[in-house]
Amino acid sequence: MRSQDVQERPDVAVVVAARAGDPQALEQLVRGWLPLVYNIVGRALDGHSDVDDVVQETMLRALDGLPGLAEPERFRSWLVAIAVRQVRDRWRGGQSRPQPSLPEDLAQEADPQADFADLAILRLALSGQRREAAEATRWLEDEEREVLSLWWMEAAGELSRADLAAACDLTPQHTAVRVQRVKERLESARAVVRALAASPRCTELSALLPSWDGRPSAQWRKRLARHVRECPQCLFSTSELIPADGLLGGFALVPVPIGLAGLVLTELLPAGSAAGAAASGAAQGPGGAGQVARLLGRLAAKPVAAVTAGAVVLAGGGVAWYTATHSETPGREPAAVAPAPPAASPATPTPSVSATPSPTPTPSRTAATRLSGPHALRSVDASGRYVSQSGDLGVLEPVGSASSALTRQDATFTFVAGLADSDCYSLMDATGRYLRHYAFRIRLDANDGSAIFQKDATFCPRSGSADGSVSLESYNYPGRYLRHRDNLELWLDPDDKTAAYRASSSFVVAAPWT
Repeated sequence: MRSQDVQERPDVAVVVAARAGDPQALEQLVRGWLPLVYNIVGRALDGHSDVDDVVQETMLRALDGLPGLAEPERFRSWLVAIAVRQVRDRWRGGQSRPQPSLPEDLAQEADPQADFADLAILRLALSGQRREAAEATRWLEDEEREVLSLWWMEAAGELSRADLAAACDLTPQHTAVRVQRVKERLESARAVVRALAASPRCTELSALLPSWDGRPSAQWRKRLARHVRECPQCLFSTSELIPADGLLGGFALVPVPIGLAGLVLTELLPAGSAAGAAASGAAQGPGGAGQVARLLGRLAAKPVAAVTAGAVVLAGGGVAWYTATHSETPGREPAAVAPAPPAASPATPTPSVSATPSPTPTPSRTAATRLSGPHALRSVDASGRYVSQSGDLGVLEPVGSASSALTRQDATFTFVAGLADSDCYSLMDATGRYLRHYAFRIRLDANDGSAIFQKDATFCPRSGSADGSVSLESYNYPGRYLRHRDNLELWLDPDDKTAAYRASSSFVVAAPWT
């Protein structure tokens, strides 16, 4: 059941049949409307572990109360109103459980720190201004996010203004005022996000930040927005922002994790229904449908699994599914990496070598030499140039033993276990900033503790274009690699399968310059 047209009404016949207890109609309602409920609750709470609980409670209360729904054609606005009430109940009750009520082994694999903005950015591969809009939602207060979640669905074509007003229990006029106020605050937050990401950043803005703990909040939005509104440099960096209404038209829903979809079906549907039978079997044990459901739950917990509830077809005890796993891009093998000495002219001494070059890369990640400590990354195709930095941005720079101490320091990075995956790497400079991508530009930023930062700053080693070289694949954007463009800027670009691309995304791990 799709709701792309905001004037579209739910199938009254299906609602009437579900109200009478028809298992197939109940299943259709759950599968059709779960994505909308998940997105409304997710954006309102912006806390992933609580989202799963509230979505389950919403669907349970809706199906329990279905026999009392006097006007089946109002099912959508009635369901949304229930979701909003459950969100408010969760605010009043405070934090409840630290983990969603998934089976224990699946809950352990979920990311409890991932907020809904993280999920939207990750699962919808948002970039540019759409990514900034998702990040800006973190700067709003709880009550503002409630209205925002409904207006976001209206702008995306999933709700009508009448649905929104009914959910808020307000008159259309009062609803319009509240929506306009939240839109203004979202735009203010977007300007703050853009100004903070500017390079170079406004010095006066930077002077306000030492006392900030790095966590977005409404209080800091107000404080920073005052500066942005009055600063010509910050205003210039935000001048090209497209109004949020224009960004959200046709905006996709964040897919429902399969583990949650299966759990909701298990909890809500009668055991005699096709979905109920398959889901109940999934909860019984390790065999048959249970193995499939556990596999689907694990895939849903992975960073790039993006499967809607409607993509899971449960019929006759069988399960058909589409999976997107975080696997290596075809043609790229996990790399065995060992440091090599930096290239230098014969006339100048070179830094001491920290290890001997490895043999041809092996296809086994477990057999790879683990890197740790400081190293340099020398470009395979740009002679004598190393991964370095210019301000906050990643670039290739020529470095030699005669270079200044600062130049050599900028081209030396400490390899640590990946912030998002210990099998991969994160690279830290001498000041403690991490190499990460933002809107696909490689830059250096301090760790703000967010799940999305940890993923942005994690790179997985793959075999490079030359023996002993390595390519660094993005953890959360598989198929995109750290590479230099013709202007020697460092970007995260998709692999175009050419020899030139492979050379520009390949590096030799060398001994540190400092």
